[in-house]
Amino acid sequence: MGPHRISSQPTNAPFLLLYLVTVAGPFIAGILLTGLYYGKRGYREFLSRLSKWRVSLKWYAAAILIAPATVFTVLFVLSIFSPEFMPGIFSPGNNAVASMFGLNNSSKITLLLFVLMIGLFNGFVEEIGWTGFATPTLRPPHTVVAAAINVGIMWGLWHLFSNYLGSASGAGTVPLPLYIAVLLFSFLPPFRILMTWVYDHTKSLFIAILMHASLDVFWILSMPNVLTGQQRVTWYLVWAALLWSIVAVIITISNRKSIN
Repeated sequence: MGPHRISSQPTNAPFLLLYLVTVAGPFIAGILLTGLYYGKRGYREFLSRLSKWRVSLKWYAAAILIAPATVFTVLFVLSIFSPEFMPGIFSPGNNAVASMFGLNNSSKITLLLFVLMIGLFNGFVEEIGWTGFATPTLRPPHTVVAAAINVGIMWGLWHLFSNYLGSASGAGTVPLPLYIAVLLFSFLPPFRILMTWVYDHTKSLFIAILMHASLDVFWILSMPNVLTGQQRVTWYLVWAALLWSIVAVIITISNRKSIN
């Protein structure tokens, strides 16, 4: 096995390198595959979707507000039953993600600026692949839900390695396979369906980048400072249930409109 084997135990793996590789993958794949599949025409269409920002304000609202509205609602409700669920931005202590980047004991303003920068960066480099290439390639012939679930599963699987490293301590008493499955496949698939729904109505890669950025920004800001593995699983499952409920409402309304 060796002392340097891949493990879910606490690790000294270089975080920044692992982070950059994880976010760079979809970006590089999206650029290369667009050229391989569609050539120069694909790049022209890609740039057109990337620069498309003139869309209805309701789609900006959906892209920016779905993440904070759902994640904060869930945490505030859960905090009624256990104060540990209070969103981290409203609690003293260090944000876990900021700490990974060496930002300990920073002010709330510094945290906000840092998280905004990380969110926009992540949204840009990842959605170049997920929405820049994968989603329009799958949509059509697949439905919005089918295409989004495919991309959502790929989205979760791509983060499998980085989430597995050192995850044993966070999982606590929760079986590690269950813990990892919830981390990667609870709220990401329904959120990807909502992202694909917004993209389907706007054909704007720019809006998709904003929606991904919003998810990252408010997920990081809302993250409670101290949670057990069981509490984190509870948070993600309840959040996923709320997102799936929104998906169900949208599908129901869309089906009624198509019938009429």
